[in-house]
Amino acid sequence: MRSQRRCAATFVVLALSCCAAPNQRPETYLLLHSAVPQSRSRLVICTRAGCEETSTIEFSKADWQSIESVFTPKAEDGETEREQIADAIGLMERLAGGQAGTWDDQPAGQGVFRGTRQLDCVAETNNTTAYLLLLQRQGLLLKHTTRYPAHRGFTRLLVPHNTAVLQENNTGRRFAVDAYFHANGQPPDIVPLNLWLQGYEPENR
Repeated sequence: MRSQRRCAATFVVLALSCCAAPNQRPETYLLLHSAVPQSRSRLVICTRAGCEETSTIEFSKADWQSIESVFTPKAEDGETEREQIADAIGLMERLAGGQAGTWDDQPAGQGVFRGTRQLDCVAETNNTTAYLLLLQRQGLLLKHTTRYPAHRGFTRLLVPHNTAVLQENNTGRRFAVDAYFHANGQPPDIVPLNLWLQGYEPENR
């Protein structure tokens, strides 16, 4: 609950600057925390809740070969590519975790008292968006495009929450890519954005 309150408080600040979010470039979200990816070997990610701290990580040539292998063979449809994307994000989190100190990040802020670096939904959204943009720039996303993150909340029933977003190219359908509900290195949930906006949470949470 404490993590949800922290996420909600940060969300209020971000939402005020993101009224036209669906039409903005995803890089704009990263700019809020000076965390725009530079290249496939140097990437700025959030390492604390609210992105109050960032770290620059590097993917080695061997790391990148492992990431590329997730997309082999090439997906024949959007659903298969989304499965590949989820696996790739999990792998990128594992590769980044040791460098950035986020290896012990627990699902949904459950590790807030562990004394290790824990991420909230703002930091998770930033990092997932950065990973997606990097995959896109390297030509690995053939059936999807990274979009500006989505937000939900400010209602009696929904706690404010953020997620990264993908759009399927041939249908225009948008999908939430939400890593917040899982520990570092676990594949994020990729679900229809409309479902996520209604308050989606994984069943096993």
